[in-house]
Amino acid sequence: MKIAVFGGSFNPLHVGHIYISEAVRTELGYEKIIFVPSNISSHKEDFSGITSSARLEMIKDALKEYDNFIVDPSDIERGGVSYTIDTINHIYKNYSFDGKPGFIIGDDLLKDFPTWKTVDKLKELIDLVVVRRISDKNLDSNLPNYYIKNAIIALSSTEIRERVKQGKTIKHMVPESVRLKIVENGYYK
Repeated sequence: MKIAVFGGSFNPLHVGHIYISEAVRTELGYEKIIFVPSNISSHKEDFSGITSSARLEMIKDALKEYDNFIVDPSDIERGGVSYTIDTINHIYKNYSFDGKPGFIIGDDLLKDFPTWKTVDKLKELIDLVVVRRISDKNLDSNLPNYYIKNAIIALSSTEIRERVKQGKTIKHMVPESVRLKIVENGYYK
């Protein structure tokens, strides 16, 4: 089985995340995409006030209809700051797969990738898959193993949280199950 890992805060998961995952899966022939929500992101500060378990519940609800997507709670269960090397080590210990797992990042993170914890070891363990978030051109880097030429969806979790805070609609920006959980629980207000 050929797998790719998609880590992130997913705070909240939105349609851009799902689109990117499906683009990577179909373009590169991955059988499964494993979503691994971070507990505490090492790359972003979280001022949303929502718990990791609430994010995990929203992600599980949203992705249960997708046969090719798996939600792995290991980073949240491990606690503390989530580092990609720990996630990838967990994947190697707990999943059977062919070759190296793909690891999906946005081109907005590519510039800082060389500074990630134990990056040299990480590069040995993964096929880096870079998706477009900010530029429709391949960014100048010798790092990516694969560069996906996906359509850029101008949508971010930060924007969604801000829209909720302002009382604006997020319908069709997030899966309906996520929207309903946000409304029912008063998240991001």
